[in-house]
Amino acid sequence: MTEAAIQVPFSSQQQLLARLLHLSRLDTDFILLTGPEGAGKSYLAQRLAEETELLLPLILDAEGFDTNAGFRETLLGSWFPGGIFDADDHLQDSMQRLLPASPGKRLLIVDNAEWLTEPLLLELVQLYRKLPVPLRPFMVLLGEATWAGQARQQLGGPDGGKFLEVEVPPLTEEDKQDLWQALGYKNIPDASRDIRYPGDVIGMMEPQMKKIGYQQLLEQKTIKILLTALILVLLLIVIVSLLGDGRDNVAPVSNQPFEQEVVPTTPVSLAPGASAQDGEGQALVREWPAEPLPDTPDISTEVAQTPDDSDKERVVIADEVVSRLMQRGQGGDSPSAPAVPQTATPAPVAVSGVSPLSVLMQKPASRYTLQLMAGRDRAVLERLVARHTLTPVWVYPRTINDQPWFVLVYGDFEVPEQARRAIAGLPAELQAAKPWPKPFGQVQKEVKP
Repeated sequence: MTEAAIQVPFSSQQQLLARLLHLSRLDTDFILLTGPEGAGKSYLAQRLAEETELLLPLILDAEGFDTNAGFRETLLGSWFPGGIFDADDHLQDSMQRLLPASPGKRLLIVDNAEWLTEPLLLELVQLYRKLPVPLRPFMVLLGEATWAGQARQQLGGPDGGKFLEVEVPPLTEEDKQDLWQALGYKNIPDASRDIRYPGDVIGMMEPQMKKIGYQQLLEQKTIKILLTALILVLLLIVIVSLLGDGRDNVAPVSNQPFEQEVVPTTPVSLAPGASAQDGEGQALVREWPAEPLPDTPDISTEVAQTPDDSDKERVVIADEVVSRLMQRGQGGDSPSAPAVPQTATPAPVAVSGVSPLSVLMQKPASRYTLQLMAGRDRAVLERLVARHTLTPVWVYPRTINDQPWFVLVYGDFEVPEQARRAIAGLPAELQAAKPWPKPFGQVQKEVKP
């Protein structure tokens, strides 16, 4: 079951939908619709597109676009079919050229707006600020409250306060009763008090629904026949394997009329001085007697005769001693050489600080990180990293309003909820900056030139 499967006309959502329809007729044309995952934002956006009186309602999922040009091409191609435009141009320039031939107020809804790159977000804001009121589109961007706050802070400017933020309200008690009745419950479960949004019900019911689905599948006659046949085949394989193992364990009986003489494939060579014995169990070869080496090698010293080394001495070891040492090393009779102590290689020390940018670009796009803060002075962010023991952290460059900025992000999380829980463990100085989850995919789009 997904969020789209719960299409109950809740009273709270109906009121919010009526408010959005009313705002579409006014001058407030830039809406940030916020709420957690499962709050029903996508369902409200679909209803808004169906009931609006504006031209060419369009819903775009920002997560599905890899480039800014792809987003512009889809948007302009839907609003101006057959129009000629360059997808690399800014939206404001293209809209000002195309609107005179096809005027009218249009509707744009951007789902997963936190995936929008900074240039695209600024271009949408410019449409709101620069186009005339009768022509500028009514835009609704869907995202979480933390992202909306950061977006408004980054946009700033005199018109920053005109970007209206609307939050999806939680379910009322009346909405919860309608929800349980729509799902077939006669009595409201005890867990209903912990539910705030429709998505909470989905997460609670998924294990139960999967169990019911498996039971219904096993009750089908065809599935029963297939399972029975599979069990019989497995039993047959086990029986055949057991019978085969019993036959393999029986030793074969030789029926040869004559005994074959065993002939060694490789002749045994005797070392010099070894004596062969008869077949009465005596050893055929005896070991070579190891001649004892002298306790100390015969070492003599003599003065070198070369002109350059006339004042030095060299050590000379007798050839007989060297020869015996080599023979003992080859025969394996010499005592084990003392183990040479090895110097332990020191373990690599983890370098604290900012991680390489190449590691950031290799992160999966679907995972999340925490944006701690952004600024124009990279050294300030690096000193902040050095003051707090955080890992992994990255500082990456980007451009905002044609100005160089640096963004500090921290952590690698699978889902936004896990990233939000990690905020509580940050120092108070970093929590005061109001960190917010950000997909690695969006970060990597912003780093690209």
